[in-house]
Amino acid sequence: MGYDSFMRANRRRRKRRQGSKFWPRARAVFLTFGAVVLLGTTVAFASAAYAYNQAAQGLPELDTYSSSELAETSTVYDANGEVVDELYASQNRFVVPGDEMDGSIKDAVVAIEDHRFYEHRGLDFESIGRAMRQNIQNLSIQEGGSTITQQLIKNTFIDEEIRSIPSFQRKANEAALAWQYEEEHSKEEILEQYLNTVYFGANAYGAEAAARTYFDKPADELDIGESAMLAGIINLPGTYDPFVDPESAQARRDVVLDRMLQYGHITEEEHAGAVGSDLDVSGGRTGPEYDEDNQYFLDAVRRDLARQYGDEMLYEGGLEIHTTLDPEMQDEASESVESVVNTGEGDPSASLVSIEPSTGAVKAMVGGSDFQEVQFNLATQGQRQPGSAFKTFVLAEAARQGISLESEYVSEDLTIPLPEESDQPFYTVQNYNQIERGQITLQEAIEGSDNTVFVQLAMDLGMENVVEMAESMGVESELDPFPSTALGGLAEGVTPFEMASAYATLANEGLRMEPYLIDRVTREDDGEEITVEDHSFEEERVLSEDEAAVVNEALQGVVEEDEGSSGFPDLSAEFGRPAAGKTGTTEAFVDAWFVGYIPQLATSVWVGYPEERRSMVNIRGQEEINGSDFPLDIWSAFMLQAMEDMPAQEFDEPSPDLELDDTRLGVKTEEDAEEEDDAEDEDEEEEAEEQTPPDFESLFPQFQQPGESEASAADDSEGAGDDLQEQPGPAQTGQPSAAQPGSPQPSQPSAPQPGFPQPGQSSSSQPGAAQPGPQQAQPQGPGASPPSGQQPQAGQQPSQQGQQGTQPGGQAPAAQTGPGSGSFGPQEFIQGTADD
Repeated sequence: MGYDSFMRANRRRRKRRQGSKFWPRARAVFLTFGAVVLLGTTVAFASAAYAYNQAAQGLPELDTYSSSELAETSTVYDANGEVVDELYASQNRFVVPGDEMDGSIKDAVVAIEDHRFYEHRGLDFESIGRAMRQNIQNLSIQEGGSTITQQLIKNTFIDEEIRSIPSFQRKANEAALAWQYEEEHSKEEILEQYLNTVYFGANAYGAEAAARTYFDKPADELDIGESAMLAGIINLPGTYDPFVDPESAQARRDVVLDRMLQYGHITEEEHAGAVGSDLDVSGGRTGPEYDEDNQYFLDAVRRDLARQYGDEMLYEGGLEIHTTLDPEMQDEASESVESVVNTGEGDPSASLVSIEPSTGAVKAMVGGSDFQEVQFNLATQGQRQPGSAFKTFVLAEAARQGISLESEYVSEDLTIPLPEESDQPFYTVQNYNQIERGQITLQEAIEGSDNTVFVQLAMDLGMENVVEMAESMGVESELDPFPSTALGGLAEGVTPFEMASAYATLANEGLRMEPYLIDRVTREDDGEEITVEDHSFEEERVLSEDEAAVVNEALQGVVEEDEGSSGFPDLSAEFGRPAAGKTGTTEAFVDAWFVGYIPQLATSVWVGYPEERRSMVNIRGQEEINGSDFPLDIWSAFMLQAMEDMPAQEFDEPSPDLELDDTRLGVKTEEDAEEEDDAEDEDEEEEAEEQTPPDFESLFPQFQQPGESEASAADDSEGAGDDLQEQPGPAQTGQPSAAQPGSPQPSQPSAPQPGFPQPGQSSSSQPGAAQPGPQQAQPQGPGASPPSGQQPQAGQQPSQQGQQGTQPGGQAPAAQTGPGSGSFGPQEFIQGTADD
């Protein structure tokens, strides 16, 4: 065998040996690789299981979460069931069932926000994957891939302060909760809840609030184009605001319409029609545009409810508030005020309150001229001096005590001594222009609004009793049992609301009905109406029917005075039905009132300057404004319209069997004078022996109150101004005053003038008035106004006290407690009122 042959044979042997070794090696490698793969897979699954177990332990359980309470807008209705206001705080929301939303809004939201909503179970992994790629590329969270269910979870289960903070942990929590939430709720429930919570911009939360805000219609009346616009806002409310950038809003709406077409929610024809339509939004209306005239009434409603239930319940509780507001009467009240006063031209402001006496329902309220500019409600917050309108309460107490209108007093100047430490030694009461009418009946005294007679009458009755009567009839402001109170000279004043309520008691035959503005309050809870408040009538018998009839008869006489005697119009003839009422005007024509009524309606009107105690003089050619001017004009204009549909009704007359005392009170007969002379002689002898002055407190127990504020009043006849005379108090003089609370009462004050009727004694044995005190101590009341229809006497000018914000003697006034406040500073000394 040659060498070459040998080498070829050797190579073949080596190849055969190598081939025989490859397969065993290949098998070994394959087996090794398979073992490694198997081990790696086992480790991977074990690691994944461990990781999942660890992650699952940190994921939240739905049962441990509670959804936040949705803030819902409260709605206010008038007496006819019409919406007059919507109340909300940070979120304007109306929660409505899904069947009260048009189907197009549901389709539009699903198309643009989560088009696979009906296919996934709370998590859309396709969207999540797309969002993850985008976020990885941007190295930040740019997209969330959130489904409608996840957004609902965020809006209702995640704390508000962390909702807007980007966080992988928060997204993981939302996903876990959404997955669990879909196990327990249907798609329809989830979509309904989402459409009631999602923010649509312009402070509108939920589809219902959005439909009302942008289109002034409920959500079940939306068309396709409107629904598409609303759905488009959800992503970026600020960017797609149709009020701010209508072009962007319209472009976004068209994108939504394209998606609705793409996913089969609308047809080609519907798409074309909607894309070609205008936005037609309502013009930026973020709440109902209601009558501005209602706002003072609604302000009183809001304050009342806030006191009872708190602001959170009022503005977030979804309350349905039904009020007593009569929209027609409210319009008539506003029109009547505007027809008489024009604050834009310098006229004073006016307030009006009208109440239904038989129920206490407040039908109309005007609390000022412009609520947007001045939100102080004069009707319920403005405490002003009532002047002679307060004399009605004195008359009511007289009727309760059985005093006849035919009882007589002497109308003449009175001088009542005050405690030694008072700024003034005497409380002097006079009628306008120092008129002394002589012996007159109570009927004549109320028709002439005689100050001197009513002070005597009030003291005979007991000032504490007069105060109690006023409070029982409806006055809630603080009253003091001082003689000045009988003439409306009060420490705080009263509001038009109180005066209307009190006079309504007379119109309702002596039965007081608690006034109210809110008839019923309800709210929905899981579709069930829950009653929060249902008005229950509160009544109190203050006067018997006969006693009320006596007062009504007297006040009818006031408004039925013929024009020849006083210049006061005959209202009963003008109305064609019986009417009753009383005027009131304070010193220097600062406050003017008319409070009157028919059996079906009681109305009070106040006129004055809210910000200061300013005289109403030289207004549009009129020298002064008193109760029978602007207030009566407003009252008459309103009542003529308000009573148009009411049948004429008579006031009840006193029963023929009613027994009243017509003893002449406070009038000296000849026999009385002789007895009094003898008594005075005996008193003088006793005083000479004892050398001790009469004890003031024993003679005038009603003056023992600390901090008393006594008054001095000038007269007024019906239709004239009852004047509040303010004397410098310790705030101006720096001297101590008995008007200060807590000041000591003197043990030996000045003795009363002889002949003044003492409280608690039989008035028939007392003279009608005191002798004049020292002339320098008698405020003459030059500011008192003349009877309506009469001019001041030649050379006599109305008092300017209160003008230019100064007190008598040029002293600066004490600070007012607020706009429209009639109360005095804590150290002012009230010197009283006189009236028309």
